[in-house]
Amino acid sequence: MPLARAGSGVAHAELRIAVVAVAGLVVILALGLPSFVPAPFVVIAGLYGAQLTVDDVPLDVAAPAFAAGLVVGVELAYWSLDLRDRVKGAPGDELRRLAYVAALGVLALVVSAVLLALVDAISARGLGVDVLGAVAAACALLAVVLFARGRGPTED
Repeated sequence: MPLARAGSGVAHAELRIAVVAVAGLVVILALGLPSFVPAPFVVIAGLYGAQLTVDDVPLDVAAPAFAAGLVVGVELAYWSLDLRDRVKGAPGDELRRLAYVAALGVLALVVSAVLLALVDAISARGLGVDVLGAVAAACALLAVVLFARGRGPTED
């Protein structure tokens, strides 16, 4: 993880921001505010992206695992909010949801790894490629947020 590779001053600042983001997630979950669940994950992803930019790392092979961790973390946060409902589900709902979250994490890992391999294969440079990459990253983040906000395996 880039945070572990950062210099001491940067690492301390990033660690503080990460702790605030995790504390924010705890407060969000304690208060039951599903609209704010993506915010701490966006902060953590921003820290990761900023550190990659500062370090000027060509490709981080841990990026697929980081992406999968974000997807699984968001889904688990929403699941914890869903568990607050007093409505008892059908037998086996928890196992189906667990399988869904695991499959989603594996899918995120595979898609991210494939994209990383494609990026490694294409060594193009220039402003056009940078803009295209920024647009693709924004679209991916938007897709994750939209998916996490309103779609889940137990909704009707």
